[in-house]
Amino acid sequence: MLDFINSIIKTAIAVIAGGVVAVSGFFTYKPVQTVDVVKPQIENRSMPSSTQGIAVENATTTEINAFAPQATQENKPATTTKTTAIPKSKPATQPVATVIPPIVALPTIVQQPVQEVNPLPPQIQIDPETFVGILCYFNSSITNPLNGASIAGEKFLVRGSGVIINSRGYILTNRHIVVQRESTASIGDIASGIMKYQLDHCDVGQLPQGTYLPTVSETRAINPLVRITVLGYSAQPVFDSSSLPLSDIESKYADFAVLRITGVSKNGPSFGFNSVPSSFPYAKLISVDKYDIEGQETVTYGFPGDVTAGQNDAFQTLTMTGSVGNISKVEVGDEYYANIPLVVYTNLEISHGRSGSPLFWRGYVIGLTTFYIKDNRTNSGSVASDAIIKGLQSTDYLDN
Repeated sequence: MLDFINSIIKTAIAVIAGGVVAVSGFFTYKPVQTVDVVKPQIENRSMPSSTQGIAVENATTTEINAFAPQATQENKPATTTKTTAIPKSKPATQPVATVIPPIVALPTIVQQPVQEVNPLPPQIQIDPETFVGILCYFNSSITNPLNGASIAGEKFLVRGSGVIINSRGYILTNRHIVVQRESTASIGDIASGIMKYQLDHCDVGQLPQGTYLPTVSETRAINPLVRITVLGYSAQPVFDSSSLPLSDIESKYADFAVLRITGVSKNGPSFGFNSVPSSFPYAKLISVDKYDIEGQETVTYGFPGDVTAGQNDAFQTLTMTGSVGNISKVEVGDEYYANIPLVVYTNLEISHGRSGSPLFWRGYVIGLTTFYIKDNRTNSGSVASDAIIKGLQSTDYLDN
């Protein structure tokens, strides 16, 4: 009888002990590691409030006159959110029951690797045959305000730069190179008439095939010059941004036009240019809106007029030079280009004749060099590629 009672007592103790172990296991937990999730910075960009001080080329000369932007840019700080750990359960203070509750397993939390937002596009090679020198010929006439008679004037020349954007020979350049505004001119000693300009054609020249393109480090150090042998092709305008529904401020910044190579220039045959190639090398434009490009290194190649002028060369002689700098900010438009990049500001040094030269980032065209701030050539601006892409969206001029 005594053995039977001892057996019952041992069994009860074992059951109670097992219940404690099981219930104790129920309150076991693992802490969940907190993860900081950083949201990408959102830039609130705005157009300049005025247009005092931006330099553009005057209608009657290749000198650059100015009107300046009072640009503002508002940046919202990046926000950081933190996921919180699952609260820790407190051990029960009540006496342990002999009934064992069901064990509930906590879900396993798997941390996913943080994906890079908008990774940078792959670096591509710049082809020196894609950017070109341009020389445009204008016919001029003066209207006599006294009798309305029109008097033929002299030929007017404008030089600039451009970039081939289509295998069929379409060239992107500045509007102010192919469209010249009216100006005033003296008629004898008694009156001032209105001088008008009509584009006749533009000659276009590429760098010689196989030209070595100076590297960024070489451009920074010695900036070697490469001369165009001949302006072998003739081109005609097919588009300019004045046809777009732009606001007043946008029309000053959206300064771009498209030429198409249509034939061989007058001097072409003398240098072996007898026909237009069936295909041209071309540069690729890329949208910058989805990238954070401020502070990124950029380079441009153009044909400044003051390079050859210093060598006492003819106006028709075009020599390429490079320029390296960094992107300082991007500004958007207010109507047609609302919330779309319109101007890319850089600290590139810009000079006369470089209007229309392509602005390269990682080998892609992200802008078209357009102006510099008066008395500061290293505070310059380019028409953003996003504005160009939107403006040409209804055409087949882009081969991208």
